[in-house]
Amino acid sequence: MPSSLFERVRKVSDEVTDPRFRILRDHHIHQATRRLMDETFATFHGADRSFIREFQTGGFSPRVLELALFAALHEQGHTLEHTGGAPDFLIGGPNAVAIEATTSNPAQGTSPAADVEQLPQKQHPLVPADLDDAEAEFVLQSAKALRRKLEKRSAQGHAYWQAPHVQDRPFVIALESFHHLSALFHTVAPLSNYLYGRRDVATRDDHGALVLTSEKITEHRRGDTSIPSGLFAQPEAAHLSAVIFSNSATVAKFHRIGTERGYGPQDVALLRYGSLPDPDPNADRPLEHAYVVGDYGPEERETFSEGFHILHNPWAHIPIADGVFPGFTEHRLRDDGLVLTTTSRLDYFTSHTLVFHAPDARTRARDYAERYQTAATG
Repeated sequence: MPSSLFERVRKVSDEVTDPRFRILRDHHIHQATRRLMDETFATFHGADRSFIREFQTGGFSPRVLELALFAALHEQGHTLEHTGGAPDFLIGGPNAVAIEATTSNPAQGTSPAADVEQLPQKQHPLVPADLDDAEAEFVLQSAKALRRKLEKRSAQGHAYWQAPHVQDRPFVIALESFHHLSALFHTVAPLSNYLYGRRDVATRDDHGALVLTSEKITEHRRGDTSIPSGLFAQPEAAHLSAVIFSNSATVAKFHRIGTERGYGPQDVALLRYGSLPDPDPNADRPLEHAYVVGDYGPEERETFSEGFHILHNPWAHIPIADGVFPGFTEHRLRDDGLVLTTTSRLDYFTSHTLVFHAPDARTRARDYAERYQTAATG
């Protein structure tokens, strides 16, 4: 097996490689990305033999998700055992967990959805044209991807949680959406609504304070298609301990972290911008924020765990304790129907990365960040 993710695989020609892989392999701006991806893969001893081939061809986005998830688990200090195939990750030790990664994908025969963060700005769809329809599609596609894993059986007729090496461990599905060009726009909230069968309703009291209540959801509909809500509460999900979700386990994350580590060329700078939660309990809109990658001190720099969410199933046969995945944002359903969210640091709802390639790239990026922050604050 090649030692580098970017080394040509035998009998794989450029005609069948993913165009996003070719950009990543060939472009000067991705020097930091390539180095960090190869460093990460060098320690990913549990990767199956087809990983590089799929990364270069038809499984580009799913393999990037697996690589980012591995990096997050490694960063957290977990010991990973060899699975021999499925599921993708077996965490050993006192907090043993089995994790299978999956993605929502474009319809067969259509071109793959590009990593939104890597598109040129002029082609960058910040929001879907029809937000309500796109969110409905996101929920249906996420549900399809999750159910595909819940219903899968091995040649021996075993579900994931019935395999001898998985029994008595919590079983988790990790999910990221790539079914559409704008799929990464969607946050964890619509997925939470589907999994718990509840949505938050925001109102104001007589003093103007924000009040959150919860209402039950019975179904999710898009056109003539509908599915029942509340996957976690359904019998077929009793062995699903949690769902891990991310909309940022992408090439851009490796690009940013590699740049922070000094792996990039001097004529390339990155600007990250997007929306953050407002810590004000009465806020009903996010904060807009931008920064030049590498300008923060080491303690403020991005981690691989940042951007991952774990949604706990309150009805699971084998639950997962809090804190097993330090650095992940945790979500638990409360008795009043609201979802308790716990995070160690503010995390972007969505973010995008602009690449500047010029001798004065960092100066240009800082100027853009300043103008973005000025416009955001009015």
